[in-house]
Amino acid sequence: MAETRPHITVGHHDQYGVVAATSHDNHVAEHILRLVGFERLPASTLYGLTDPQRDPVRRGAQAVQSLRAAQYSVNADVAYDLQPYTRLGTGQGLLERLEKPSATTVTPSAQQLRSEAATAISPARATATPARQPGVAVEYRPAPSAAPQPVRTR
Repeated sequence: MAETRPHITVGHHDQYGVVAATSHDNHVAEHILRLVGFERLPASTLYGLTDPQRDPVRRGAQAVQSLRAAQYSVNADVAYDLQPYTRLGTGQGLLERLEKPSATTVTPSAQQLRSEAATAISPARATATPARQPGVAVEYRPAPSAAPQPVRTR
């Protein structure tokens, strides 16, 4: 199975400090990088963290978090990754998990719970009788033609 490349990769460069690179030609990703504190390095496709001497590890980690919050897939060095990727242990392969359903696969997802809650009828409304609307008949009646008003001059 082919893996997709992350939108943005964040790492350490010996000369520039914390750098980021986009893997796709995406102008919005470039704009987001500027918003989280990166600027384009001259004559390069890399983006360097502005003011690299001022707490680069914390600012790099914050940038990675902000990029992930903006729904970008980010691959980052361990120093900047607050949520590192956890690998599956032995015996936890995809096929084994599909063949043996566990309690986690039976429970509904958070999205399913939200959608059920949004469409559920409250107990107060379930017992209440709907208010009856009076029958309204709509009928077209043209407006009576009025005599033209005289023009007033001063």
